[in-house]
Order: sequence, then structure tokens, then C-alpha cells
Amino acid sequence: MKLGNETRELELIAKAFQSISRESSYQGLARALLEEATRYSGAAKGGILLSGQRELLDKADASFPRERASFFASFPPNVEVRLPAELAERVLDRKEAVVRQACGGGSALVDLGKQPSRKISQLCLPLMHLERAIGVLFLESEGEQQRFTPRCVWVMSMLASQAAVSFESVRLFEALRETNMWMIKGQQIGGMGSYRWNTRTLLSRGSRECYRILDLDLDVSPVPFEMFKSRVHPEDYPALEQALTEAISTKSPFTHEYRVVHRDGKTLHVVAVGQFDDGPSGDLELEGIITDITQRKAAEQALADARNELARASGLASLGELAGSIVHEIYQPLTGMIMSAEACLRWLGRDPIEPVDARKSVTRIIEQARRAAEVVTAVRSLVQGTQVQFSEFDINEAVAEVLLLSKREIERAGVIVRTDFDRSLSRIEADRVQIQQVALNLVRNAIEAMAAVEGRNRILTVRSRAADDMISVAVADTGVGIHPANKERIFETLYTTKGAGLGLGLSICRKIVSLHGGRLWVEENETYGTKFIFVLRLRQSP
Repeated sequence: MKLGNETRELELIAKAFQSISRESSYQGLARALLEEATRYSGAAKGGILLSGQRELLDKADASFPRERASFFASFPPNVEVRLPAELAERVLDRKEAVVRQACGGGSALVDLGKQPSRKISQLCLPLMHLERAIGVLFLESEGEQQRFTPRCVWVMSMLASQAAVSFESVRLFEALRETNMWMIKGQQIGGMGSYRWNTRTLLSRGSRECYRILDLDLDVSPVPFEMFKSRVHPEDYPALEQALTEAISTKSPFTHEYRVVHRDGKTLHVVAVGQFDDGPSGDLELEGIITDITQRKAAEQALADARNELARASGLASLGELAGSIVHEIYQPLTGMIMSAEACLRWLGRDPIEPVDARKSVTRIIEQARRAAEVVTAVRSLVQGTQVQFSEFDINEAVAEVLLLSKREIERAGVIVRTDFDRSLSRIEADRVQIQQVALNLVRNAIEAMAAVEGRNRILTVRSRAADDMISVAVADTGVGIHPANKERIFETLYTTKGAGLGLGLSICRKIVSLHGGRLWVEENETYGTKFIFVLRLRQSP
């Protein structure tokens, strides 16, 4: 008879173990443990306090805030925990199984608003895992009868040990699930999926995001190669096949970009990378990442379109720069042509006609027209990138010619011209028209800079000097000067300090000097005003 009772008890214990071990959540485990513990012991109440934090278990008393608990369960459900400090010390610190008698007011699990009137028996067990208390099991029974016998405590300890192992398994499972969810979310955000492809069986496995990118059904696992192939754009498959073949033959890292076509016609741009290693079966497998780069491709295309638009706008700007420079630079020749034509008419209108002077005027018109044509050709070739026409000439003579062409403008502005040419300078190799264009622009700017000067002489100084294999030309004025913040900006295209200016002259001048291998910069003059200096090589490099 005794053997039969022990058999039934063992069956009950085994059933309890099965009930506890099949649960996979904290709530389910706690409910199963309480049900089996109260059923076996006959206890009227029970409770479980769980936490992975040692701090909580150390302070699991009535004063400890309930919201700090990782999990708390009770039977019946409408009770609260009041673990006495001395009980917590014995169970949690000493890891003892405590059985004790208490009056009704000493209950650790009390119905809200209701206190037991009779004596109670208490059983408090630590839930141990790897010598660490991860929780507490409470059982209480009312009445004089002692339900928590040594045999009962032994069975409850076994149940508690099984529950502790299951609780720890749930914790690891929850951590694994959380990590997996992080990985899934990270892959979704990054638009990348992981895959593993068997090069012998041609079967592959992949993450959820990999299935999304390739438009595959999640119930297809493993994925046949033909199904994968059906998603690759037909125009991209030959190159992909060749890249795979080469990577397999050399077992080298694989990288390839191709397009994926979904069943609804949507096209994605993807890039796949991977490395080869031996799989569990010993077959060579390719493991890697496939990334959806459709948005990046769209951004790259938008950037390319923007660059093309910028190039077109730059072309229009160059065209405007060309037109503006032509207008800017042929003003003097055109003015000279008009003045010579007017003089010719005067000579022809006299009685008697003065043909000699009229012929001189016509000759000057022809010279000025040729000058204008040379300027147009030079500026156009500069903007279009045409080869600069280098020839030898005397730099002093070329600059003096510019001053002569500007004589009428200089006289009208009341400007005094002073020249200091280094007569020892040899002939330089450069494009005469373009260098004269630079000098003319600097002279005109100097004249305009002194237009508002009152109370002192308006002096234009032009100086040339030689140093080693370089020559320098300086054009200085006694005008109002340039603000320090504008010293570099004045060389920018379309930047001007003049109310009616185009902001093209100085940018063109610097470009011309740069094409000759030289430099152009601005300094403060010794007294008043500004000094522009450009240096050129005497001889161009072959």
C-alpha cells in the first residue's frame, strides 16, 4: 500500500515537472509552479517574486517599490507581497528553505483589505540557479495543521529547482528573441539581409529582409537557385553568373551589383557581398549580405542630374562671361572708332576738303577695328579653352600702347600718368593681345577708382621690373582703396564693387595670367589707393 502511494506521488511530481517545463513565458511558468505547489501542498495562498537584479531580491520587503520588480505573481491574484526583512535575509542571503508558524497578521501574502484571523503556516523557498537566488516562492496555509512537512518541503524544493531552471531558460530565450528582433529591425532599417548559399546543392537560406528584397515567400526554405534566378533582371544575370563562377573557382571574396525584379514589376538595385567557407555538411558555401541600394542609386542619379544641370548652367555662365567680356573689352576700340569717324567727317566737310587728315582718321578707324576684332578673338578663345597664341614682344611697349589707347579717358578723368619701365627687360613670350587686355582692364579700374577723389592728385603709376626669369607689372592708383574683406572676392566671377559693373574683368584677368603660368594679386598702395601686380614668365615651358 505504501509503495502504491509513493508511485502515485512520483507520478504527481513527474506531472508537475512536465507542466512546469512545457511553459515558455514568465507568467505561464509562475502560474504552473503555483498551481502544482498549492495542489501538492494543499496551501491556500501562494506567490512568486522574480528578478534578474540582485538588488531587488536583497530588498524584497514591504518597503521595496513594487514597480522595481521584474515579475510578481500570486494565487489568488488579488494579493500583495509583504516579505518580512528577517525572512528575506534567511531565504535570499542564507538561501534557506524556511518553514514557520505565524499569527494572522504575519502573513506575507494578504488579500487586499482582508486579514486572516487564525494562525498560519508559511513556507518560503529560494529559486536557485547556479548558486544564485533568482526568485522566491511563498506558500501559506491557514489553521493549526502543519502542511509543510519535510516530505512536502523536499518536493517543493524539487519543483522550485525545476522552475528556476525553466525561468532561466525563458530569460535566455527572451534575450535571444530580443536580439533577433534587433537584428530584424536593424536589417529592415539598413535594407540588408543575410544569406547562405550552398555551391553544390545550389540551395540557399536567408533572413526575413533577404526574402523581402528578393520578393520570396517566407514558407519557401531552402530557396532553390532557379527561384532566385527568376528574380534577377535578365540583362544582369550573365554578369552575375560569371562573377559567381570566378569567385567560386578562386574562393575569393564576392561582390556584385545587379537588379532584382519583383513579381509586381518593381525593380530594385542590390549589391551582394560574401565570403566562402565550409558548411556543416562540408560543402563550400557562400555567406554574406545583400543590400537594397535602390534609394542610394536614386540619390546618385539625382546628383548626376544636378551635376549635368550645373554643367549646363556653367556653360550658360561661360557664354554670358564671354559676351560680357567682349562688351567690357572692346569699349575702348569702339570709342576710338567713333571719334576717328567723327574727325573724318569734319575733315571731309571742310572747304576745301583736307584728304590727308581724313585719310589718317580712316587709318585709325581700321586700326581700332582690328584691335576690337583681336580682343573678341582672344576672349572667345580664352573661354572656349583654345590654345593661347604665344609670341615674343616687348612688354614695356605693349603696356605703353595700352596707355596710349586710354589717353582720352585718362585726360577726361584728370589723371596724371607716371611710368617707371625697366628698360633692361628682354622680350617676353606670351599672348600679346591677352596681356594687353589684362593691362587695359587694370588701367581702367585704376581710373574709375580715382573718379571720386577730391583734394589730392589722381596719379596712375605703371611700373615694370625683372627678377630672375620672371617680370612683374604693377598698376597703382591713389583712389579710395579696397576694403580688406573684398581683396580676394574682387577676383570672383560676377562679383563687383561697381554699381554698373559686370564683375567679369578681374576674374578674366586672373584666368589669363594663370594660363601664362603667372599670378595676379592686389596690395595697398604706399600712400593712397590700391596696387594690382601681375607676374609672368619670360619664357614659356616647352
